[in-house]
Amino acid sequence: MAEEEELSIWDHLEELSQRLRRILFVIVLATVLVVVLPGDLGSALRLDFSNYRPLLSVVIEIIQDALLPEPVNLLAIGWLDMFYIFFLVAFVLGMLITMPYTVYELFKFISPALYPHEKRRMYTFVFIVTLLFSIGALYAWFVLLPTTFNVLYGFVFQSNIVPLFAVKDFFNMVAFGILGSGIFYTFPLIIWMLVSADLIGVQTLKENRKQLFIGLIIVTAVLTPDPTPFSMLLMSIPFYILYEITIQVLSRVKKEKRDPAIDIGIQASREMLSRTQDPDT
Repeated sequence: MAEEEELSIWDHLEELSQRLRRILFVIVLATVLVVVLPGDLGSALRLDFSNYRPLLSVVIEIIQDALLPEPVNLLAIGWLDMFYIFFLVAFVLGMLITMPYTVYELFKFISPALYPHEKRRMYTFVFIVTLLFSIGALYAWFVLLPTTFNVLYGFVFQSNIVPLFAVKDFFNMVAFGILGSGIFYTFPLIIWMLVSADLIGVQTLKENRKQLFIGLIIVTAVLTPDPTPFSMLLMSIPFYILYEITIQVLSRVKKEKRDPAIDIGIQASREMLSRTQDPDT
C-alpha cells in the first residue's frame, strides 16, 4: 500500500466541504435542467414551443394519479404553494438523478483509508448503494405511500369529512417518504462495511437484535411520512428482514474467510517442524 501523507482533521474537513460543494452543484444543475425541460420532447426537438409545458407539470400529475386516493382533492392554500411544489419535485428528481455521483464523491472521500483491493471496488460500491437506494424509493412509491394515503383517507371517510387536503402537505409526504425510505435501505451496506472493517462483530449484531428493533422503531417514526403505526411497520419489517439476511450472509462469509494470523502461525509451525526433522540444520 502506497504511503500517503497524513492529513489533519481540518484538512479532512476541508476536503469533505469541497466534495459536498461539488455534490450540491451537480444536484442544483440537475434541478435546473429538470425545471426547464419540456414535457413534450418531440416538440422541443422541432423547436416548436408554441404549446410549451414544463416536464414538472407532467410529473406532478403522474404523482397525483398514482398516489392520491380518487375522492381526494388538493388545495393550494397559499400563493407560493405551487412554486414550492415545483421546486421540491425538481430538487427530489435532481437528487435521484445524481445519486450515483453523490455516492462516488463520498467514496472518494473515504478511499484514502482503504486498501488498494478495496479501492478497486469503487464502481461495485456505487452500484450497490444506488441499487439499495432505488429499491427503497420504489418500495415507498408502490407500497409505503399508497398504503399511507389510503389509511389516512380512511379516517376522513369514516368521519364523514369532505376530503380536501393542502397540496403542500401531500407533496411533502411524497418527497420525504421516497428520500427517507431510499436512505433507510442503504443501512445494510453500512453494516456490511462496519463488519468488514472489524469495527463490529457478527455475534454482536446477533446479540443486540432487541436493541436494534427498538432503535428501528424510533428511526422509522422519524423517517415515515405520517405518525401512524402502519407506515412504521411497512418500513421497519422489510428492513429487519434485510438486516437478518445481511447477518446470515456475513456469518457465512466470515466462516469462509480465513484469518491471516492462522495462516502465519501454520506456516511458522511447518518451518519449525522441518528444521527439527532436518539433521543438517
